[in-house]
Amino acid sequence: MNHKLNVMRLLGIVMSAGLIVSACAPAATTAAPTTAATSAPATVAPTSAPATVAPTSVPATEAPTTVAFDGMKIAAPDCTYGGEMKAIEAIDANTVKFTLCTPDPAFLAKVAFASFAIQDKDFLDANGGDSAKMSETPNGTGPYRVKEWVHGDHITLEANPSYWGEAPKTKTLIFRWNSEAAARLLELQAGTVDGIDNPAPNDFATIKADPSLQLLDRPALNVFYLGLNNAIKPFDNEKVRQAIAMAIDKQHIIDNFYPAGSTVAEQFAPESLLPGYSTTGDGAKWYTYDPVAAKAGPRIEWHEAERLG
Repeated sequence: MNHKLNVMRLLGIVMSAGLIVSACAPAATTAAPTTAATSAPATVAPTSAPATVAPTSVPATEAPTTVAFDGMKIAAPDCTYGGEMKAIEAIDANTVKFTLCTPDPAFLAKVAFASFAIQDKDFLDANGGDSAKMSETPNGTGPYRVKEWVHGDHITLEANPSYWGEAPKTKTLIFRWNSEAAARLLELQAGTVDGIDNPAPNDFATIKADPSLQLLDRPALNVFYLGLNNAIKPFDNEKVRQAIAMAIDKQHIIDNFYPAGSTVAEQFAPESLLPGYSTTGDGAKWYTYDPVAAKAGPRIEWHEAERLG
């Protein structure tokens, strides 16, 4: 797919890219200082026992200083406003508490999206919460920071000297955009780039056959789904929606129109998104393809919905 990744998503995959394309530099070693003794020190017997002097005062014990955490909390008076959030509260410097108006099994999957990243208050205030402005000068604590961004052409990232974790081994990363998969592959084969993203499915065999290249599979994070508006007839009838779900041969679509490695989506959250993806229990599996049941079950309700509509 020829999507242009936004900066936040790029920053999210930078560490993985760095590990793939960079060589591990040898760890720096520091020799311990060595001092050669010129002669053995002379031993002199004490002429008298040292005098003992009683302390004039007991040193005071200073209490450790602590900085109070001034957390923020935003709460709705009640849930009649129609939203999902009852309250959002910063418990401490590393903890945020969400209070929901109603249970939401997909909440963990939702907050995993980059658009819901926790941002610094001063940064939000300075940009008025405008996502377009904030994307121009992204804020974060990751291993890289933006050095240059030429829209539609390339973005240059440099190692963040203030990064809290292990320093990245690759000091500079440059991401360039090219909407043509064939052109991206040609650059990779020519050695003008170290790696490309989303090669064309038809090029998988070519890449695997080239000993100088390596094809790395990654779990998909894209989900294609068909949405039905249950406020419009006949989709307000649950039996009609079930019939449509059972009438679609999703595996046939995957086999004929999607690249190798694609799977049938059982849920809105991809399988690789954990927590968020349900492995057991209600909602873990979608309707099985069954055209016979699709035709037999809701036929009466379908015609009734059309007649009443």
